Amino acid sequence: MTGLAGRRAEGNGFPAIFNIEADPREEVNVVGISAWVIGPYLKVIGEYLKTLEKYPNPKAVNMTSFSR
Repeated sequence: MTGLAGRRAEGNGFPAIFNIEADPREEVNVVGISAWVIGPYLKVIGEYLKTLEKYPNPKAVNMTSFSR
């Protein structure tokens, strides 16, 4: 996305991949030339999602509800 008139191109469900050494501002999605990382990435995400069954994430803190 760029500026107020930015536009977003969906990645068909694939994550965006950035080379943060060469592009620290994450402006250029290199998924076309670095697609090999998608397989290992999705494996790690799948393993994490399995752990949520036994160890679910804690509920988020509600910053707008104050109780006394």
